[in-house]
Amino acid sequence: MELDDLKAAWQTLHRRLDAQSALNLHIFKDGKLDKALRGLRPLAWGQAFQIVCGVVLILLSVSFWSMHLDVAHLLLAGLIVHVYGVLMIVCGGVTISMIGRIDYAAPVLAIQKQLGQLRRFYIRTNIGLGLAWWLLWMPLLMMFFTSAFGADLYANASSVIWGGTAIGIAGLLLTWCLYRWSRHPSRPQMAQAMEDSVAGNGLKKAQSVLDEIARFERA
Repeated sequence: MELDDLKAAWQTLHRRLDAQSALNLHIFKDGKLDKALRGLRPLAWGQAFQIVCGVVLILLSVSFWSMHLDVAHLLLAGLIVHVYGVLMIVCGGVTISMIGRIDYAAPVLAIQKQLGQLRRFYIRTNIGLGLAWWLLWMPLLMMFFTSAFGADLYANASSVIWGGTAIGIAGLLLTWCLYRWSRHPSRPQMAQAMEDSVAGNGLKKAQSVLDEIARFERA
């Protein structure tokens, strides 16, 4: 076999190996990305449920504050719950939209960037909506007593409202301080563990899948 023939045969073999490697990567990537997509579905379902809950809160609060326009503290309580319901819907809708916009045909690095944006948004909104409950339970309690028993809790037992609000503010500050403490650069593992607990398994598994694909591409 002449040298030119040997070079041509080697180039053909090299092209076939490259094609086989690309095919293997494509098959591996498709399977893993499909797994990542399935892993995000529970997150989307959870956000859809959050939207439904937000709609329920809005309907309840509108029917409440519209009947108490002449009582400032009851009107305020209803409006606070109304605004919280709107925030639940907005945050849930944006999260679902971000999940739907992830381009699984894009390079892994681009998908990782999109997933990182989704993770940051979801964690921040989850923390914000969760912390709000330290104070939100007081307006809900006022609405419940007024609607169920016709009793104005603020007018008849204002100490309960002020005491509960003080407890809520203290709990809110304590929780926020604990969160900030965990975010200190000297405690990276604690910060990661706290973020993972807020983000949930779906985002964590999706990120693990993308990391696995990235390692396979570099191999």
